[in-house]
Amino acid sequence: MEKVNYKKIVIRTLLKFLLIVLIVFVANSWPSIKQSYSGNVPPLDYWLDHSFKISNIILIFGFTAYFYYKDLTDQRELVEKANKQS
Repeated sequence: MEKVNYKKIVIRTLLKFLLIVLIVFVANSWPSIKQSYSGNVPPLDYWLDHSFKISNIILIFGFTAYFYYKDLTDQRELVEKANKQS
């Protein structure tokens, strides 16, 4: 009898979380990133305040919870199919 591999699910979710954080940071900081190419680099606190607002944090955690739930249900379905075939 197979079991759900929670460790794999958590690691995959963590990687997706980091990717979402990177995407949100780059998307919200794109004008500052373009400005920094010309030598005008804004302070780090401006970048962080501009990128990580409450709405963005809710969005990040919402997508992370969705990806965790989706991976968990997919893994459970695979385990159930494997158990039925045995």
